[in-house]
Amino acid sequence: MTQYTQTLAQFATGTSYKQLPSEVVAKAKRLILDTLGNAVAGFSTSAAKLAIKTRQQLGGTPESTVLVNGFHTSSTAAAFCNATLASALEADDTCLQLGHHGQCSFMPALALAESTGASGSDFLAAATLAYELGGRIASAARHVVKAKDGSLQFNPSGGGVNWVVFPAVIGAGRMLHLDALQMASALGIAGFSSTVPTGGRWNDPPRRHLKYNPYAFMAESGTLAALLSSNGFTGDPDIFDGDISAVKANWWQMAGCIGAEPQSAVGELGSRWLTLDASFKPYPSCRFTHGPIGLFEQIVAQHQLAIDDIEKVDIYSNQMMFAYHMDSAVVGSEADCQFSMPHLIAMAALKIPAGPRWVSPEYWRSPQVEALKRKVECHRYELADQAVVQQLLDGRWEKVHSAVKVRAAGKTFEASAEYAGGDPFTPETAMSDTALFAKFRNSTAQGLAEFQIDRCIEIVMKLESQPDLKQLIGLLH
Repeated sequence: MTQYTQTLAQFATGTSYKQLPSEVVAKAKRLILDTLGNAVAGFSTSAAKLAIKTRQQLGGTPESTVLVNGFHTSSTAAAFCNATLASALEADDTCLQLGHHGQCSFMPALALAESTGASGSDFLAAATLAYELGGRIASAARHVVKAKDGSLQFNPSGGGVNWVVFPAVIGAGRMLHLDALQMASALGIAGFSSTVPTGGRWNDPPRRHLKYNPYAFMAESGTLAALLSSNGFTGDPDIFDGDISAVKANWWQMAGCIGAEPQSAVGELGSRWLTLDASFKPYPSCRFTHGPIGLFEQIVAQHQLAIDDIEKVDIYSNQMMFAYHMDSAVVGSEADCQFSMPHLIAMAALKIPAGPRWVSPEYWRSPQVEALKRKVECHRYELADQAVVQQLLDGRWEKVHSAVKVRAAGKTFEASAEYAGGDPFTPETAMSDTALFAKFRNSTAQGLAEFQIDRCIEIVMKLESQPDLKQLIGLLH
């Protein structure tokens, strides 16, 4: 039998901080900072407030901190709350369009780093390995396959990112100093308790608090799996091995993927780092909306268009925008704001700083926003659709083609792009430290004082020199 599980477990437990490439560590720091900023911003949402309120009612051993709120509870509960915060605004990182997993890579490790008194370098190693291996597990899934007759078969479950339970296990497991056998067992526990893919069930406005994937539940489940394994509880030690033809399906098959290439999870392990392919989000919205928003802002700035000059905005994007009804102008919740292309274009047109204000109820039905939304129309973009399918077949999705036409003052202005702002694949789209710090400042301005913001940036960017995480966590509430 193959040994994909053991290979991943051994790499997760046997790789030291000093063995991590400097450029990968640097990228991990930036991802951690971004995730912490998103968590502070996410506290403004009703979803986060309700989740934390419920957790406070349940109590818990006061060993880890819920960010912003400052409530002390169990490490599993803190992982749940902090993952809720970090994913509430849809401003979280994206790695090759596989999904978002910074919150599940970092928040379980953060909770256990606090409860165990781990150093900054220990936490940084755990976070880096969790993010890297989590992305690799995701990359092994295939959501489109070509049949023998040449026809395309699509994932019947509608996709999902239930694989985020695994980076939660790895980050937490590193903090608990699991060995390779314990880590494999913890991965097995988590694999058995991961959710079914739920993305296809969450695509119609008005949208609920629970998103297309229950990130917080996966963060908590992964943390618990690591804790169980550390105490001797055993789970399936080869969760990523086997085949359905032998009546022992591997995890990807159990999770409903139409295909899987497990070799993708372990190929060039230690020499090629998926973490370097992670994108940052300039806007608090679905990644598929970022290309059009950026192009719209580019056109408005380049031609100095006044808001009253705008007559029509045509958005061209891939099928995902329509599968998840992002062309809808209906906004009745914070989540709707994050997935409504007309609403997002209105926020950009009004030049409201991207962040918590973009989902504020004050803009849900304001006359000015409604008037702007009526000018936005979304269209299928054949080039984008073709690129999506081919990249899904290839197992590497970098490009998200989009185009925008703006009719203003009797003229039509056009722009198109293969990448979106925040993508690391071109110098023009890569997010600089300056831009990342600006996003962090804007995201945290409502929840933290200026000195807290400055110090957080400084600590995270020099995380390896911290004896523990007490000062950083103390600044975040």
